[in-house]
Amino acid sequence: MDLNPFQERAVSTNGHCTVLACPGSGKTRVLAERAARLLNGHERGRLCAVTFTRDAANELKSRILSACGQAAAVRLAIGTFHSIALSQIRRQSSNTLGRLISDGERLSLIRRCWQQHAKRLPLESVIQAIDTAKSRVQWNPTGKPEIEAAVIAYSDILKAEGAMDFADITLKAVREINSDAMPPPSIRWLLVDEAQDMDEVQLEWVKAHGSRGVEITLVGDDDQSLYTFRHALGYPGLKHISDHLSATMLPLPVNYRCAENILGHAVKLINHNQERAHKEIESARKVTGEVTVLRLSDRWSEADEIAARIQSTRLSEQWAVLARTNRILDHVEIAFTDIGLPYYRVGGKSVWDKTVGSTYLGLLRTVCDRSWTGVSNALFFAGMDSAVVNKLSDIQGPTCHDRLDQIVTKLDQLGGTESDISLISNLRLGLRAWEDQELKGRSSLVAHAVAAWLADRMTEEQASLLHRLEGILCKLNGRLVKRLMHTSSRTAKPGDGTAIMTLHAAKGLEFDNVWILGAEEGNLPHTDSSPEEERRLFYVGMTRAKSCLTISSASDEGQVSRFLKESGLINSTNDM
Repeated sequence: MDLNPFQERAVSTNGHCTVLACPGSGKTRVLAERAARLLNGHERGRLCAVTFTRDAANELKSRILSACGQAAAVRLAIGTFHSIALSQIRRQSSNTLGRLISDGERLSLIRRCWQQHAKRLPLESVIQAIDTAKSRVQWNPTGKPEIEAAVIAYSDILKAEGAMDFADITLKAVREINSDAMPPPSIRWLLVDEAQDMDEVQLEWVKAHGSRGVEITLVGDDDQSLYTFRHALGYPGLKHISDHLSATMLPLPVNYRCAENILGHAVKLINHNQERAHKEIESARKVTGEVTVLRLSDRWSEADEIAARIQSTRLSEQWAVLARTNRILDHVEIAFTDIGLPYYRVGGKSVWDKTVGSTYLGLLRTVCDRSWTGVSNALFFAGMDSAVVNKLSDIQGPTCHDRLDQIVTKLDQLGGTESDISLISNLRLGLRAWEDQELKGRSSLVAHAVAAWLADRMTEEQASLLHRLEGILCKLNGRLVKRLMHTSSRTAKPGDGTAIMTLHAAKGLEFDNVWILGAEEGNLPHTDSSPEEERRLFYVGMTRAKSCLTISSASDEGQVSRFLKESGLINSTNDM
């Protein structure tokens, strides 16, 4: 297919430019064609392209070499910001890199600093503060003094040990380029993919190259900036660097993916954002897609409706189910498993591998093989202190029953409480009864009894999830060990079933049919994020759909999302 006039201009324009690529506009092709034009037009010029993941870098390299030929490979460098910056530092004769610590070492050091300075606060808050500090050229502490002390302590330890973590690499490259400690870049052109997701340090790295004569091409979409929580600068960052470089703004406004009405609703939604570049987005597909809005009574009804409707199409592999959080998708996975509909999860754990599912399956496996792991996990889940559970694991015995018999007599010596003794005695009796029932072939009764024991020690939401898992096992035939094997072979290969993923994970993908669930206030938009960021997230979800878009919500989860009204899908949030 020939390039359209907008794409042609983005490929052929000289000098610094910012390409604003709407969803489905052929962004990667344009980037590859532009790189090929530059490389083929100058026999000795070197080009560097950066993006955010190895997979994206590999795809981009393949597309560029396909467009310009393998001979250009020696003049082409493609990688992530970190990998390219690391290569730059390592090429220096002074070799000032220092030791690069692993992710495991990093976490251990952070934990040390947290324990010394901020233990009364969540560990995650210290990790987040360190990540924030390393996303900025100049860190100005504004948080709690304990967190500030932990961040400084972490930095001091790295300096004392002559070490760096992964996040230091790009900042070190920026400082050495700007101080002329690093030789001028040996490249003529720099292409930046997904430029809306740059943080402050990455933006300064690009500016440093532009200030030294490198021609910069930025490609991105401010309307698809979803990573403020990872310090992405979004539209303000794109505008700042484009103004700094006096870059030519080049829109790619033609969407080749979505049916006209689907795109129309999505554009109407995103136009409510104030902090964005204005662009006239249009669909090349002058067809009418199917758009449906549903309101169900609760989350389980919603999940069951999704499974039933997708099953009725007999085209489950052409669907994607998207939600704001993985927790909501657990309901969908269970509904699919319940009716035997093939699916695969992208970027999230299966419900069977999470706390409720794994604790349940572990205890059922103990009934089958008398292993200890299922017992220890169940005790911890039921509220026993982890230190006590760990001590119990040191007591040996040929079977879990022998170990439990010893534990009952020694528990007070191990720091156990009266409630711990009661818990273990109760579980000990339960295990013997469940094993006896399993020997008699009453596997469904065992699945029910184990679920009931755990449910008494769960929240209402966890118990609701557990009872659906129990129902799946009870519908199966055969002994318990056979039913447990079914849970380990439950998912389809990608492309052989429905894709189940979060809206964040869906970015960059496309599907014939898309179902977005959980469209309620407080969930989508989520209370933990700004309305504009949440609106962009919903926009990304809508624009994954080629021909069919269904959006659903559950009435007992709250008022329907404002985004349905803003996109013109309903007249009022009171309509549903």
